[in-house]
Amino acid sequence: MSHSMREGTEPRAGTSDRDLIEQARADAGSPAGRAAAGELLRRYRRPVYVWCFRYVGEHERALDMAQDVLLSAYQRLGEFEGRAAFSSWLFVIARNRCLNEIRNDSRREDIEPDSIVDDASGFDERIETELQGQRLLDLAARVLDEDERKALWLRYSESMPVDEITALLNLDHKSGARGLLQRARRKLRAAWESQ
Repeated sequence: MSHSMREGTEPRAGTSDRDLIEQARADAGSPAGRAAAGELLRRYRRPVYVWCFRYVGEHERALDMAQDVLLSAYQRLGEFEGRAAFSSWLFVIARNRCLNEIRNDSRREDIEPDSIVDDASGFDERIETELQGQRLLDLAARVLDEDERKALWLRYSESMPVDEITALLNLDHKSGARGLLQRARRKLRAAWESQ
């Protein structure tokens, strides 16, 4: 932790997430600890909102959900073990909150049992697709770095636009998520073909 952070109560904007977490834990309950936690969570306010909005498509609901996510992260900051980036841990909380919101959404339409068609050939195709999908996930875990895996997940599982992925992952290089996704697809394709 930097010397100036220990002396002052307000962390500098350029302070790393890790340093802010350390200060928030070390000075829990003090003005310095609250300021560090506040700065840390303030950095992720917009990306968490965008994530929630992608799930529910309503501004007010997304704001409420984002606030819940950030409050939960603040309350559980002591549980963060640092094995992954803070942003990854935070977005697991956000994703779980969003999935719970959708699951508990009383406005969704229930599927009528009579509308489900029993199709043996379709079932076989689904099984094959799922097996290939699992092999692809295993391969991605082995050959891609964390940002590449996140970008692919956000793009293809969450259908998030490339510019939002760039903002969410704080990618500052020229090509943003587009370049990251291209690199990840090339690595996956090469690994898939070499199996």
